Amino acid sequence: MNERFIVKSFGPIKDLDITFKKVTIFIGDQGSGKSSVAKLFSMFIWLEKVLNQKKFSKTYFEQYNRFKTKLCAYHRIDSYINQSTYIKYDGLRYTFIYDGGFSVEEKKVDIEGVAKIMYIPAERSIVSVAESKTKLLRELPDSSETFSDEFINAKKSFKNGYNLPFEELRFEYDTLNDTGWIHGADYKVRLTDASSGIQSSLPLCMVSEYLTKKISDREEIKLTKEEKDKLEKRVAEIMQNDKYSETIKDIMIRQLSSANTYDRFINIVEEPELNLFPHSQMEVLLSLIENNSSARENMLVFTTHSPYSLAIINTLIMGAKAYANADIELRKQIEEKLPRRYHVDTEDISAYRLALRDVEYCRSVINPRTGLISKNDLDSASDDIMRIYNSLYQNYATTLSR
Repeated sequence: MNERFIVKSFGPIKDLDITFKKVTIFIGDQGSGKSSVAKLFSMFIWLEKVLNQKKFSKTYFEQYNRFKTKLCAYHRIDSYINQSTYIKYDGLRYTFIYDGGFSVEEKKVDIEGVAKIMYIPAERSIVSVAESKTKLLRELPDSSETFSDEFINAKKSFKNGYNLPFEELRFEYDTLNDTGWIHGADYKVRLTDASSGIQSSLPLCMVSEYLTKKISDREEIKLTKEEKDKLEKRVAEIMQNDKYSETIKDIMIRQLSSANTYDRFINIVEEPELNLFPHSQMEVLLSLIENNSSARENMLVFTTHSPYSLAIINTLIMGAKAYANADIELRKQIEEKLPRRYHVDTEDISAYRLALRDVEYCRSVINPRTGLISKNDLDSASDDIMRIYNSLYQNYATTLSR
């Protein structure tokens, strides 16, 4: 966490210098670059992962313009690069720079474990409608197909059904007929016939919980036969090398094991509020925060258009602040209102507003004094609407006095 990210002149992104934390939020108008930032972050996190696993060499990505044609093309943002583009991502293990060419610098750090990374796109409701892969998915970015694969895995994983976080709805999957069903209090419909809010939120919540469980279970990464052969060969080399002491051999074997075991979940979500009523938005966000809180190194990054999302996050921050200063009795009362697993500590959050029309394109909306998201940024649209409403009311009042 605390990875620094600098981007200049990349598609809709004008100029930003930001820090990613355990929870990172981007809010702003459509087309302001929120998803572009999230996609770039997803790309660099993945790069760190595969380079650390030695699946690729640094030079592979530095050569033949693969940064654009392979990495950016995966999210279909390759056309965003221009002559003025500058990108620097200062990650945990590597520093990546694009400045006309792409360069990778490895850091001398000892960090174990591997991140499970998921980019959850705004188009996710399509995987509910399609239910299984179709040619429709092939028209979307590769990231959508990756998400579809995980949704299929998640459906098979929840053999006893899955409870959505709102309205006491339950999902059940008929593996024989490859059909998903939504069960309400007194009705049952196919997932393909369910409301848009359900079709959007079910894949998001189910995949997030499914992957969170992988981390909790310390699941090993599935290796290809070639990767298994390489690993077995490396283990044999270590064990047969008489120059290494038993202690050193044990350390080296543990390092190999950690490099092939998931230990954290990086969840990157576009617009978790899609098609949801405000109360349901809260339940979905609480679900994501709970998953994120299950491991210290987990990260949640999400984009949003919803002022409710910011208000909900502020509530979770306030819960943490109140809990930290409370005595035992007061902590019990706080837990009853907002369980500890939903609290968000001030030092664990960053939030940014992106605005194409403002003088300052990117700015933090965290108040440095309170640690909360600034009230002025909670619902600027409502302020504009109320100004127009008040002006019209004055006009209306004038007509009554005539």
